[in-house]
Amino acid sequence: MFLISGYWKDDKSEFSNYLVSEYDDANPHNDVDIFYYGLSESEIVDAIRQGEETALEFVITEYKPF
Repeated sequence: MFLISGYWKDDKSEFSNYLVSEYDDANPHNDVDIFYYGLSESEIVDAIRQGEETALEFVITEYKPF
């Protein structure tokens, strides 16, 4: 799992430390809300490289392991 920061494409509002997981069943912290499922570390790195060219509704600008 990773914490991502970035902004929404539509209004450019920023967000930080949103939790993402590669798998939808990988939540060992049941008390923590996961923002987005289905992003591996390599996909996060690729999304940062692509910027606004991804199919995501948001742009990831940085990440760190959770």
